[in-house]
Amino acid sequence: DAATNKNVDIIVELIGGSEGAAKKIVFAALKNKKHVVTANKALIAKYGDQLTKIAEKNKEIATKNNRWGEAGRYPTVTASINNANNYSSINNPTSFLNGADLLSSNGTFGLDAQWTLFDGGRVHVTKSKLAMLVEQSGVDAKVIADNVAKEVSKAYFNVLVQQKRLSMQKQLLTLSRDKIKYIEAKREYGQATEFDLLQIKDAYLNDSIQWLIQQTNYRNATQNLALAMGLDMGVEQEIIPTDTLSYNAKAYDFEALKSDMLNSNQQIRAERVKMRIAEFDVSLQKANLYPKISLGASLSEQLALTQINGKQPQISNEWKGGSTFAAGLNLSITYTIFNGGKIRRAIEVADLRRQISSLNILDLERKLGQQLKIAHNLYLNQNAVLALSQQMLANSERNLMIAEERFVAGTLNYFDFRTIQINYVRSVNTVQDAFLNAKNTEFDLLLLSGTLLKAVE
Repeated sequence: DAATNKNVDIIVELIGGSEGAAKKIVFAALKNKKHVVTANKALIAKYGDQLTKIAEKNKEIATKNNRWGEAGRYPTVTASINNANNYSSINNPTSFLNGADLLSSNGTFGLDAQWTLFDGGRVHVTKSKLAMLVEQSGVDAKVIADNVAKEVSKAYFNVLVQQKRLSMQKQLLTLSRDKIKYIEAKREYGQATEFDLLQIKDAYLNDSIQWLIQQTNYRNATQNLALAMGLDMGVEQEIIPTDTLSYNAKAYDFEALKSDMLNSNQQIRAERVKMRIAEFDVSLQKANLYPKISLGASLSEQLALTQINGKQPQISNEWKGGSTFAAGLNLSITYTIFNGGKIRRAIEVADLRRQISSLNILDLERKLGQQLKIAHNLYLNQNAVLALSQQMLANSERNLMIAEERFVAGTLNYFDFRTIQINYVRSVNTVQDAFLNAKNTEFDLLLLSGTLLKAVE
């Protein structure tokens, strides 16, 4: 399983879906402190909060491990206490202790210290690698935070759009209701027929259905936002957006975005951290070229007691014995003269991995640069569509205003008025769809450039 394989550093999830293999692989990879690359919107939206917590726990683990003691800078001191008790019964005529029972008790207390004085700089390199692992876990957490922020932002603007459509649908419903009253009043004076009234009521019923459907759309949008925010889904969430929908589109310079991407994109940062770790691995292997100097010290106190019970009156039955104290100080120097070239091969393999990591950075920068260019071109196109949609909406608004005046004046029948009204609704929806598409692409641009969190703060 790649998610638990110690030789695998990065997991790229392309399966999709919020459950099954995709969830299992991503969660297992994060729990095993591996870097995860995924564009799985469903998984991030549903489990983004949990993934963030796992990434933060991994960072906490890396921070706790980032200590000089973990790197081997300090001596190792161990204490030991041993006790041995023995009983012997002697039945040997040739022994002067024949017929005696022997009891013995030995106790030893020891203190031992081992300290590596020099090992080719391994301690300092290990400490630097531990610090880099902290940075790597922090980058992993930011990758997840970026993706969660993107999904939350997209869900939030979808709520704004659905809220705007709900408000507009309510206005149309109110207008249809007013039209019924207007036609009923005209019928009293013989200026409208039952056919006219039935057409108005059909429109009112249709607007009522659309209003109920839009209520569901708005409610679903708020629930999707709550899901992306990691809120409790056991109860229906009541989320009221505080912003008003504005169709203003921000302009972005591609070169500025590309510069931000190279400096701030979290995937690129993760690869650069991985390359630094690979460089430390090379240095760790090179440390084996140097001798290792160690200092050892030991202290021990041994107490031995013996009791002899027997028929010999010249031997006392009392416990007798004594203690022995010992101390030692040792200096050792070890150096590998030959081991079949293992050290050299290990250095070469570590350096090849460093080179692969460097190539991965160049490849990732190229691929993300292409994605950024495509997203930027798409964003420009969507902004142009948005501008044209807004012009169409302005025409529809003016056309609806004129149609309203002509309908009241009796120079425009209701069929034509209703057609113009429906065209206006379609124009509004077209603007909103164009805006939402451009906004979603904008969030993709900001994510690629590594500036999403800064932009949404």
